[in-house]
Amino acid sequence: MSFKRKNPGNQSIRRQLTFYMGLFVVLPLCLALMLLNFYLQKVTTENKINNETDLLSQIRDNTDQMVEVTNYATSMLMTNKNTLKNLRILEQDGDSYEIYQAKRELSNDISDVESSVLNAVGGKVVILTKKGYMIGSYTLSKTETNYEKEQWYQEILENGRKITYSTGIETMFQEMTIHDNIQKYFYMGREILDYSGKNLGVMLIRLSEKKIWGKLAASMVTEEGGALYILDRNNDILMEYNEKYQKQLKELREQETVKEISENEITTGNLKDDFYYMEGELENDSNKLVYLVPQEIFLKENRKILQRILEMLLLVIGFTVCTMLYFSRRIARPLVEVAQTLEKAPNGMAVLEEPQGSFQEMSKFVFCYNQAGKKIEELLGNVERESRLKEKAHYEMLMSQISPHFIFNTVNSIRIMAIKEGQNREGGNENTEKALEALGDILHAVYSNKNGMTTVGQETALLKSYVDIMQMRFGSSFQYYNVIPTELFYYEIPAFTMQPIVENAILHGVKGVTAGQIIVSAIEYENNFVISVFNNGNSADKKKIEDLLKGEKNQRAVTGIGLYNVNSRLKLLYGESYGLIYNEKVSNGFEIWIRLPKKSQNQKKGDKIG
Repeated sequence: MSFKRKNPGNQSIRRQLTFYMGLFVVLPLCLALMLLNFYLQKVTTENKINNETDLLSQIRDNTDQMVEVTNYATSMLMTNKNTLKNLRILEQDGDSYEIYQAKRELSNDISDVESSVLNAVGGKVVILTKKGYMIGSYTLSKTETNYEKEQWYQEILENGRKITYSTGIETMFQEMTIHDNIQKYFYMGREILDYSGKNLGVMLIRLSEKKIWGKLAASMVTEEGGALYILDRNNDILMEYNEKYQKQLKELREQETVKEISENEITTGNLKDDFYYMEGELENDSNKLVYLVPQEIFLKENRKILQRILEMLLLVIGFTVCTMLYFSRRIARPLVEVAQTLEKAPNGMAVLEEPQGSFQEMSKFVFCYNQAGKKIEELLGNVERESRLKEKAHYEMLMSQISPHFIFNTVNSIRIMAIKEGQNREGGNENTEKALEALGDILHAVYSNKNGMTTVGQETALLKSYVDIMQMRFGSSFQYYNVIPTELFYYEIPAFTMQPIVENAILHGVKGVTAGQIIVSAIEYENNFVISVFNNGNSADKKKIEDLLKGEKNQRAVTGIGLYNVNSRLKLLYGESYGLIYNEKVSNGFEIWIRLPKKSQNQKKGDKIG
């Protein structure tokens, strides 16, 4: 007995265990790690933003402090009595020694301020007089630049002593021999007024980018990217650290036309092209400090975290899969072994042994299965015994039918013969005596048979005695021929198998027929052999014969119990494939086949009745 899958979609328990363990272990684990990654990235981004915001706040504070120092130092210089005196002298025409002396004193005063105060912020100062003199620590020249109509100059005059920021001031410092075109600077200007409010000139100031940005800028603007800008109230660039992101700065400047920044607050936001910005207002004149950075820099740390999480995830998944495969195999192996044992069992039943390394439930299953198997075997044995008893009882009932039936018919035939002989004394009682002798042979064969089985040869001899009696009764109206090969005589056959069929042929086939013939023959094929009983007399109706073989009551009433009895006994003994077969191809008369298995009396009997 093999176990065939009724549902092709069914899977092995090992696959299902692996699948569900993966579903309920690996999947939640992956989801948990994904959530962890999301959380860590969020925290990392927030920490990065907070750190960058703190750095930007420090840069802003440093810038404000430098501007404040510059404002203080230049205010001291502008209000100095000697400075104001010398500037009044420089308003004179000509080129006198007094004018030269005033320029030298102004240059020395500027040098003192630069070295003592402005050195910390990298500051340089130039005083531009009304006559066009440029007085600095290293210059006493007169400018050739027409600056009076420049926007930056007009803005300085409008703002007075208040600091004015402008990149246009750079043109004046370019005339100085100490100017460095490589470095970046932060430019401011202030008007110089005397005590009466009269204009005496303007003061131009330059602060070093390195001093303003310092090391903090380098920590923010890395090689990967980032840029710092100082913008004025009109969003014009006053100073920049890295010029890479002009496009993004333009976008931000367009946004800032409608956006106000709260004082002392660092605001953040997103731009197009995955850029991030931070900005804060400086204390002086509403200038803004802006930081632009690609979001990729913020995600750099996230990618490192993601890489570590993925490595951890792959490691955990690999370990989990190996563990699942091991445990699924361990759990499924006892079940597979039991299934294979049952599959190999000849009748689907077997005594199971507990597989090694099995779990407690499997032990209980094996125990319960074996107990159930024992009970099933007991029940099957009881059922088989009851079936055999019933079959035996039925068989014996059929045998008990056949004997009285046969004896009654035979005695009745002798009685009829005796009556006829009494009416006709010419033959005397010779035939009756012969008939009684034949009957004695028949009765001896009947009552000496203890198990209901005989051989073809013995059945043939009994049949000859019966036919002799019938020929004495009916005279020479039919001829009987037995042509069964003698090599078949030793095959086992149930008693009274051929006689009821021959009797039926005599009484219903050749009765009333001139030159009737009854021929009994046999052939063998493979493990079976067939006995044929043929008569050339009256034809039989196929439907009646088939009903008779099935044991229909109306037919049995007409034809007797002979054919039904024989057919039933053969099927009880050998199975449904054996028994009587009606040959419907015979046109004159009819033929009955008896199909039997080859079994010699010296062979071991394996019949059901036994």
